[in-house]
Amino acid sequence: MTGPYLVTGASGFAGRHLLESRAAGTKAIDQVRDPDAWAGETWAAGLADVTPVRGSLASLDGWADELPPLKGIFHFAALVRHSRIGADEVYATNVEGTLNMVRLAARHACRVVMLSTSGTVACFDSPAEAADETADFCEPTVAGWPYYHSKVVAERRARQLADELGVELVFIRPPVLLGPGDHRFRSTSNIIRMLRGRLPFLIQGGMHFIDIRDAMHAIWCAMERPEARPVYHLAGTSSTIEEFFDMVGEVAGVRAPHRILPYWLAKRIAAADEWLGMKLRGEPLHFFPGPVVVEMARHYWGLESLHARDELGYASREPLETLRDTVEWLRANHPKLRK
Repeated sequence: MTGPYLVTGASGFAGRHLLESRAAGTKAIDQVRDPDAWAGETWAAGLADVTPVRGSLASLDGWADELPPLKGIFHFAALVRHSRIGADEVYATNVEGTLNMVRLAARHACRVVMLSTSGTVACFDSPAEAADETADFCEPTVAGWPYYHSKVVAERRARQLADELGVELVFIRPPVLLGPGDHRFRSTSNIIRMLRGRLPFLIQGGMHFIDIRDAMHAIWCAMERPEARPVYHLAGTSSTIEEFFDMVGEVAGVRAPHRILPYWLAKRIAAADEWLGMKLRGEPLHFFPGPVVVEMARHYWGLESLHARDELGYASREPLETLRDTVEWLRANHPKLRK
């Protein structure tokens, strides 16, 4: 097929890199909630062959009927909220939105590549454990964390629906995505805190990250290769939290935090922050990471890939290169880090 690709979540970190890494002449339609906001994205101003369309993941009514024949769908949109407050909205967006993209793909007889997360299968109590593409969902561990659990539910239900409708559906499960260009400053939020001297302590646990530029190369290959494999893992650099921030400190020339706050104490403070905030103003105070974030932080995220290198040409670059490019971009673009 020669039509455009549909991209959901185009205005985010991953969507930006997907669009910027297109081959010349590759057309894209971006599903956005607000075309005016999209037009205000300075980084998007120079993108060629990209057309925004107003639409909602909650329903295909109206906007989807106006689409031309699609070559494929990149489903990146998700509500990333690590809190049990407002969990219904997280499930509605992440599950129902995914199912609607499968239904849309059935109409167009095209492939869906969905950006999922390694957190659906690779969450452990020990750094010695790891999950490859054959692993079961780690549902007992993540059941109380709405974002990760919504991705488990979305994968399970979308696979069932895709099989029923005859849709090629590919899940890409990366760990944390880092690199330059995080214009919303979300994936890089803890690096920003460290660079500003506002990360006074750590919780003992693990970190696993890859470079977003490497991820986008693999995702394009997953869409364009003749055969659709159901799942790919994109494994990268796995470390302890302390080792990760030591690497950030090395490339940034700043001292990394080494004070470890006991998990039991962090969990109590997080619960108190949330409880008091809800009592006083109907939302957490945000003076401290939320309970779900604290619970997640003490885990390890071992990931292995069986097929990405041979089938997608995927390779994870040196971690210090990714972190150096991340820090340099943040210092040039974050309003509180610019010199």
